[in-house]
Amino acid sequence: MMRMSGRVMSCCAALFLALASVSAVERLNSIDDLKKINFDQSVHKHTLLLLHWFANVVDINNNHVICLTFDPNNEDYGSHHYGNYEQLLDPLPWGYQYYTVGNLNVDSQEQLPDYVVDPLAEYEGRNMDRIIFRVRQENTGRSMQTDQVYITQHYETSEQQGTRYDPEHTYQVSTNLLRQIREFSDGEHQDSLWDLRNRYGSSADDRELGHIRNTWGNLACLGLLLFIVIKEKHSSYKQNKRPQPPARRNTEPDYVVNIPENPSQTYPRQNPMETDGSCNLRVTTGKDGGARILWENVTENQLNNGVMVVLFNNNRDQEASKTFMCIGDSSGSWNTSVLLNDGLQARLHKVRRPWYFWQVVGEEICRGPEFKNPRADSAVNISGYDAHLLLFVKDGKACARLFVMKTFSNWKSEFNNSWVGFYASADKATNQYEWWQWQWATNFRRSTDVQNYLYDVYDYHSGMSIAPGVQARFIGQPEEVKACTPSWGG
Repeated sequence: MMRMSGRVMSCCAALFLALASVSAVERLNSIDDLKKINFDQSVHKHTLLLLHWFANVVDINNNHVICLTFDPNNEDYGSHHYGNYEQLLDPLPWGYQYYTVGNLNVDSQEQLPDYVVDPLAEYEGRNMDRIIFRVRQENTGRSMQTDQVYITQHYETSEQQGTRYDPEHTYQVSTNLLRQIREFSDGEHQDSLWDLRNRYGSSADDRELGHIRNTWGNLACLGLLLFIVIKEKHSSYKQNKRPQPPARRNTEPDYVVNIPENPSQTYPRQNPMETDGSCNLRVTTGKDGGARILWENVTENQLNNGVMVVLFNNNRDQEASKTFMCIGDSSGSWNTSVLLNDGLQARLHKVRRPWYFWQVVGEEICRGPEFKNPRADSAVNISGYDAHLLLFVKDGKACARLFVMKTFSNWKSEFNNSWVGFYASADKATNQYEWWQWQWATNFRRSTDVQNYLYDVYDYHSGMSIAPGVQARFIGQPEEVKACTPSWGG
């Protein structure tokens, strides 16, 4: 009996050691965790390019579920089954399968992007790094869901380990980290470098951001990510000696694009409705400068179970808002008491009832886009000058922004008798601006929200509530209209 117990104890000990060996993979939860990895010395920098691609090629829904947009069973992007024979990762539960992707030498119908396959020389990785992801096999094709993602790399040839992956340089990547990396996405609608720099506390100054833009082009946000994770980590000024802008509740996007001479003469209706699931939501301009929530296509089943529209500060806001209203119609609108600001977002949530008469915010169902002020590249040219005018909203009030080219050094003398007025509609005459809602151009204050390496930026916040149809005009002398913004959309 004692001998049997000893065998059982030995087996349990072996099983414990085996489980410990496969569960020792370090988990990365944020970009701060990513910065702790010794890239270039131990882990190939190319890993970050591959991880950036993966974070942006998958979809992550509001319930933090990662959905593939490609089919690993078709070997899209060179992906294929990974057997985990060396027990690098946890044993697979029933119905799951590991896959790996990242081989640069595989031809497939879906190809990895050029910046991964043929990167800048500094970021070449000798085709050593890979991503492993675990997939639930209930669904097939592009509806597959993955619940675990890892970065890893092959052993160096000198270590004579064949094609095995190196467990010391294998890390699990959390959904939160993937979301953060997605903020550094490429393409037309990427967040500005200035906004990302400030959000992640980077020490990069305007000169360095300009260099990143020149080097990386439309992948500038990826270049900033690499700067934050690799170069800044080893910088002598990584404690961020760059002066920080004052804290602000709702940040205005910091655009650094060249402002065109002939922008569109009508603002879009802020953002088209987006669909996530069955509902459509957006935030728009309401009464007295407030935020108005619009919703459409809420299903009858959702209404019967109880739903509410909820207002959040922005897409990253995770705290349950106190601004919500239970709804009973599939479409409608609600004028909230919250002043309109950049970033506000409407979401549809289930109603949770801890007690019979008490209703609180429950599980999220879907969300709309963030409300966005007009982009800097939609600012109108002030005729005859290297300057532009933009209408925007802050704290529910109509505001004007002047972009003055840095080379236009004598702008204050040129604009000495010029002013900006706010009008209820575009059909108002020049002298029919709203009562006392105007300001001398030279009295605009330097913007604390926007930084631009081509333009000096100045703001004026009027006391006029923003409303559909509102317009700002730049008036020169003698009472000559030099610029008219498009009318504010609904």
